[in-house]
Amino acid sequence: MEKTLLDYWWVPLVRGLVAILFGVLVLAWPGLGVLAFLALIAAYWIVDGVCSIYFAAQARHWGWPFWSGVISLLAGIAAIVAPGVATLSILIVIAIWAIVHGLLDIYSAIRFRRLISFEWWLALSGVLSVIFGALVLRQPGAGAIAIATLIGLFVIAIGVILVISGFRLKGFRDKRRPMGV
Repeated sequence: MEKTLLDYWWVPLVRGLVAILFGVLVLAWPGLGVLAFLALIAAYWIVDGVCSIYFAAQARHWGWPFWSGVISLLAGIAAIVAPGVATLSILIVIAIWAIVHGLLDIYSAIRFRRLISFEWWLALSGVLSVIFGALVLRQPGAGAIAIATLIGLFVIAIGVILVISGFRLKGFRDKRRPMGV
């Protein structure tokens, strides 16, 4: 598992870059229609899910990376299949996704704390996800533009954390490999 984690350092980097791009697009156009907004969310969830499932398959580890990917992929597909869902329902799905994803990240940080030196970054992303989900569940009807701005900021923060984690993994891998390999 440790070797796979280090060899696929680029997976959190790609996830982070996609998250940052998604967040910037949401902030640039907060007044997007529900369908356009839903398409962005669906695209992000699908890419995130595929990356996580790919990593799980390469690691042959069917725990947290696999289930995190399945949750993201299913949420993305559901958003495409049922675009007529009311805004309130979309926000509840986003909140539940964020909470479950965050709890899986916290679990991963605790479980792999002896294998990785940046577990607190992963735990922090999980805590941010849970807080975000709880805030959205608390006031789901607070307005699409306000929620869109919150989502954009949240996803950019998670993206930055994932990019940093990817580069930290690469640095850790490079230190452990002998020169010329």
